[in-house]
Amino acid sequence: MIRLLARLTALSCLLLAPLAAAQAQIGDSSQPLDTIADRIENLDDQGRTVLTGHVDITQGDRRIMADRVELVWTQPEDGSRGDIERVVATGHVRYFSPFQNATGDRGVYEMGPDTITLTGDVVITQGENVITTTRFVSNLTSGNSNFGEEGNGAPVRAVIYPRRTEYAPASGDGNGTGGR
Repeated sequence: MIRLLARLTALSCLLLAPLAAAQAQIGDSSQPLDTIADRIENLDDQGRTVLTGHVDITQGDRRIMADRVELVWTQPEDGSRGDIERVVATGHVRYFSPFQNATGDRGVYEMGPDTITLTGDVVITQGENVITTTRFVSNLTSGNSNFGEEGNGAPVRAVIYPRRTEYAPASGDGNGTGGR
């Protein structure tokens, strides 16, 4: 069950990566991508796009909220915009879906190694199951996940209930009603 929860969280966080791509999606790609931010700054000369202030991205029944989201692009020699190589969400990072929620202070997706790192006060919920930690890292290619940090003394806590045929909906504010 912990491995399933880790994998689902990692896959959910992966959805941060393509936010600014032409086929951007965080959920059902047949649904519109609704992005709200106090400010969106496109810095082509630096290979970055920065969304700041109450960033709220919804697509279908999936939602990502943070104080700030930065997309870092590769910069090809021909001056064109390259591919996204890193996405960094900071400040009250929250991900909502019908069956899973994840929160933390900072979330980073690295395209090259295909890894997700969520740090700070990390809480991952799926139905009644809850994992709390200070650091969650998952390699999306291998499916391997790591909870916690070595040497800092902060424990990882996992409360996992017996498997059921269906998961209860995750509690939280993933239904588009606000939450700010």
